[in-house]
Amino acid sequence: MILLPIWKREKITRICLDNLKELQKDFNIDVICVVSEQWSKLAAFEYGFRYVEAPNECIGAKMNIGVREAIKFDFDYMMNLGSDDIITKELFDIYEPYFKDGLKMFGSRRVTFIDSESKEVKRNDYQAMIGAGRCIRKDIIVEVLKSGEMYDKVQKGLDFNSQAKFIRHNHTEIENPFNTIFDIKSCENIWGFNDLGGDKVGFEEGVKGLSTSQIDRILEL
Repeated sequence: MILLPIWKREKITRICLDNLKELQKDFNIDVICVVSEQWSKLAAFEYGFRYVEAPNECIGAKMNIGVREAIKFDFDYMMNLGSDDIITKELFDIYEPYFKDGLKMFGSRRVTFIDSESKEVKRNDYQAMIGAGRCIRKDIIVEVLKSGEMYDKVQKGLDFNSQAKFIRHNHTEIENPFNTIFDIKSCENIWGFNDLGGDKVGFEEGVKGLSTSQIDRILEL
């Protein structure tokens, strides 16, 4: 189950939704969108994804509504993604052994950021598990929810905030290639491109792993 909170950035979000729809052809994934605007509700319906409506309060409160709705459905793992993230097939190939081994929680260390306006690209290895692409086994989520919500009412630092709730559970950090998780930044992000660390690379080098159509749509933003 991929949990996807959506707010504004319709053009970028549709690149993300198209990517997930394409991945469904090869992988057994379900998607639940947490929506606060009419266009995003209609988009989730259009793509055949589940959705739950939530007021656009702080992102932590919004995510809690999504988590509570998601656990009503059948899945093994929940993956966190943003509506500005693109993940590639290679990421699922890398994750497959971890799914089969039934690890409690695992995720990637590396991400490629793309600025939607300047088209600058930077790569960051956080040396620790990041939120995008993080997978948590369903029974572990259910256990955590027995003592409260998965997220506090925070707007920033969401990934580290929720991870504290799982501190007693082992997690595995994966040294994924940079061409497996992409994050498209805009002026409407909580964290802008210039707020983020990483090493700048050329656009052509940075977008390796994306399809031609995805690259064209990013260039058109």
